[in-house]
Amino acid sequence: MATMNKIESEIAALPPNLQAEVLDFVEFIKQRHGLPAAPETVSATADAGDSPFFQALEVAGFVGCIETGEQLSTTFKTKLDFSTKRGTLP
Repeated sequence: MATMNKIESEIAALPPNLQAEVLDFVEFIKQRHGLPAAPETVSATADAGDSPFFQALEVAGFVGCIETGEQLSTTFKTKLDFSTKRGTLP
């Protein structure tokens, strides 16, 4: 099992984009040799019912980038600056 530990530590040291590349390579090797794909694991964020797109935005740091102590969905008009908005109301 020493090989597995070494593989895990080497992959853990890579940035996320290269970890994804390693995963793609492993899936390619398994497909080429006719091996079955590993069952998909459910991540902690998937338990919340979040979409893969939302999870990717969260990992990238985009989700949660606005800090406010209030519920932004109900007070966004008072929090956001619309001074550069173009156009007229109908």
